[in-house]
Amino acid sequence: MKKVLVLFANPWDLVQFGHSKYEGELEFVYRGDDLFHFPGTLKLLTFDAVQFINKLVDEFADEGLSGVLSSDEYIGAIIAAAVAQRLGLPGNDPAAIITAQHKYYSRIAQRAAAPQQTPPAALIPIHGAKPETLGIDFPFFVKPCKGTFSVFAAKVDDFAALKKHLNFNILERMAINRVARPYNELLRAFTDLEHDASYFCGEGLMVGDQVTVEGFAYEGDVQIMGIVDSIMFEGTNTFERFQYPSHLPAGVQDRMVELTSAVVRSLGIRHGQFNVELFYDRKTDTLGIIEINPRLSYQFADLYEFVDGSNTYDVLLDLTLGRKPSYASRAGEFSCCASFVMRTFEGKKLRAVPDQAHIDAFNAEYTESTTKIYGKAGDSMKSEMKALGSYRYAIVNIAAHSLLDLFAIQQDAIEKLPFEWA
Repeated sequence: MKKVLVLFANPWDLVQFGHSKYEGELEFVYRGDDLFHFPGTLKLLTFDAVQFINKLVDEFADEGLSGVLSSDEYIGAIIAAAVAQRLGLPGNDPAAIITAQHKYYSRIAQRAAAPQQTPPAALIPIHGAKPETLGIDFPFFVKPCKGTFSVFAAKVDDFAALKKHLNFNILERMAINRVARPYNELLRAFTDLEHDASYFCGEGLMVGDQVTVEGFAYEGDVQIMGIVDSIMFEGTNTFERFQYPSHLPAGVQDRMVELTSAVVRSLGIRHGQFNVELFYDRKTDTLGIIEINPRLSYQFADLYEFVDGSNTYDVLLDLTLGRKPSYASRAGEFSCCASFVMRTFEGKKLRAVPDQAHIDAFNAEYTESTTKIYGKAGDSMKSEMKALGSYRYAIVNIAAHSLLDLFAIQQDAIEKLPFEWA
């Protein structure tokens, strides 16, 4: 059997790698805690990213590893690439991943490949920003150069709004520094970039239909697997569902494929998966790059399997083991699918969640579904409400033969997976 090291595994990873189809072929070894959920959050206080790499290299140098991977969007992909590099295993260049994840430097690389589709960007210090040195016109969107989800991101209309937004209290400053520190250690160890992630990035505003273009690079050859539509809750910028395949015109999708391939190459991603978020403005018939994520979209893996017959985790494993991925298109059982995000925009505490019997019964009735419960009874919604404006309590991935059936199953999920709020 081939031994594969999995770093910072999430629930989607554990379900996928626990599949019986890998028995007798692959042995999965797990290292690294989820640094954003208790008790892993306690380790984030003292976590040393470079020391962690050294420990992994020492531990597995003589263990006959065949590959190392991570679907983690924080620092896992960087660390996996670094360990693979040190052990002489297939992998991406850690410097390319670091550059792609740094909001400002990623924009510089994007602009070199696609100047018309890349919005203006500026590096903004948390302290001491001055109107005359910003280098970007208001209004614009401001976010940490290295963040998680959309925490501490906001639209600012003028300098007063920017100054107010950056006036973080002591706990918020500690959170920003805590998140950035391990990434900054990796940036200094593997790149010669001048500015670390102790800054914010200002970005020109974009509008339109949002999509995610997913693909992979093998020996420098970039392949696109598919395009997923991102649908928001009405009147918000919060995701309600991710629907596949995309319903945008074929010509627009072709342009998205061309644009994505160009910017991925500009970032030096030669071996690994990626997903690129784009806007399509119907009024002006133009594309805009939102961001580039040098990893697979684990939430979408079974969506591709439902429609195309190929799970993107299998692509990840092929790349990890140095094999050229084989990926089918439209060879799956279903014609459409979606990942529905269950959220509430009000409430203070989650009082009750579905028990395992509810979840098992729903999954047994709809075998073409995947259910992930995030909330726990007693959870306070206060911090997530403040940071994101809503509280995500579950994700349900569903496939069907028609859109009518798709939304009927979604409604059944709402009724058969009961949640209660205080």
